[in-house]
Parts: sequence; structure tokens; C-alpha cells
Amino acid sequence: MARIHSFYPRDLLDNKQAAEYAGVAESTIRQWKRRGLLKPALAGEGRGAPTLYNRPEIDEVKQKLAEAKAVRDEWTRELITPGEAPPLPEAAEAA
Repeated sequence: MARIHSFYPRDLLDNKQAAEYAGVAESTIRQWKRRGLLKPALAGEGRGAPTLYNRPEIDEVKQKLAEAKAVRDEWTRELITPGEAPPLPEAAEAA
């Protein structure tokens, strides 16, 4: 994780801003933090002190989660990637 002074102020988001930016609920941001997916750039200590998150790290978490949702073959668990459609059987071409 980068140090706080290496961030641009516009890249630091509180919980509500981070949720809006990511397009998720605030509780999801807190869940990502608890699960270790998202580390705060600046942890708010004490009541009323906001926890700040780094915008690029939010992008990384969303990318990781998107990749985790990739479609896999039911039996082999191989990643199914979009490609050309297989050829139609001869009987289907005549119809």
C-alpha cells in the first residue's frame, strides 16, 4: 500500500464516496475492508474520524471481483472465454 503523502487529495474517498464511486452500498465497502480486499489509505481512529480509501485501490478490487465472476466450465472448471461460435451440425444448416 502506498503512503498517504503519495496520493492526490481527489483520490482519497470516505466510506460514502467510495461506495458511490464503486457503485455499491456502503456496507459492501466495509465488507471488503473486513475481508481484506480493500485496505484503507488512512484509517480513521476514534468516533467521527473518517476512514479514507484510495480510488485506484477501489478500481483494483472491482477488477479482481469481476475476474472472479468469470464463467467456468461446469465439469472441468476451465475458464470459458468468448470466441467464435462452433459450426452448426449439417442437419441444422439445411433447415
